[in-house]
Amino acid sequence: MASFVTNHLEQYLPEYTLPLYVKEMITGRHPVRQMHGHTFMEIVLIHSGQGLHLAGKSAVEIRAGDLLLIHPGLSHGYDNVGSLGLINLIYDPDKLPLPVLDGSQMPLFHQFLTVHRALSPEAVARPLLRLSPLEVKNVTARMRKLRRELDSNHPGRNFSALALFMEILTALCRSKNAATLHGPAQFLIDEAIRYMHDHLSEPIDLDVLPQLVNMSRRSFFRRFRQATGTPPGEYLKELRFSRAMDLLRRTDLPLTDISIRCGFCDGNYLCRLFRRRMGITPRQFRTLGSR
Repeated sequence: MASFVTNHLEQYLPEYTLPLYVKEMITGRHPVRQMHGHTFMEIVLIHSGQGLHLAGKSAVEIRAGDLLLIHPGLSHGYDNVGSLGLINLIYDPDKLPLPVLDGSQMPLFHQFLTVHRALSPEAVARPLLRLSPLEVKNVTARMRKLRRELDSNHPGRNFSALALFMEILTALCRSKNAATLHGPAQFLIDEAIRYMHDHLSEPIDLDVLPQLVNMSRRSFFRRFRQATGTPPGEYLKELRFSRAMDLLRRTDLPLTDISIRCGFCDGNYLCRLFRRRMGITPRQFRTLGSR
């Protein structure tokens, strides 16, 4: 029987530090089939061995060199962990004081810094990137150095840690396979998803999205589904519902205000959606989340 836990970034962090943490699992010692979710982003580097990555109904073979990217609110776990060695880089991109500068010119950059809560489990199960043995060695060393810096009491450790985090992201975005696997088309999909996030409270015409990123409608819809595992309309609906759940947990806003902020027509529609999907009302969900 698989178990399930929800991990919060705050449980790992001392007071007055960056929303950033590194956790390495001893080879072969990762809990088996322990399904868990996050309230944070997680980059998982498989640095040795092999195993299975579980998400939804998918079980994908992973091995040394594979890089996974796990978004908040998604459940995943591992199986066949006898030889599996991995290191996790845990962070909250919305709270990191990160200078973007020209980082957006690199492949994958927006993927690491944009929360995609509506990704399908099947899309999450697959590795985002495959690193060469030398790249695995270098990135693992940087992650371990970041962990030591975060654990230290050195003056300026947060300043140094942020620089190390940027080094790691740069190394991943400049990986030999990054440009091949995630070229201009993937970058455009990321831009369309960012547009959804930035305009969530507004009516979004799905037929306008391909025009915004200079792609044909057919090509855009096909590539969007390949990247996220779901059509744009379903992704947008899940994104809005996920934002509504987040606002219910974190704020005392009235249901009508939350509906408007999430792009739903009214509070009654959101209430019906909650009953259909969760079996409870938004008020009940808020009460449960505050316990």
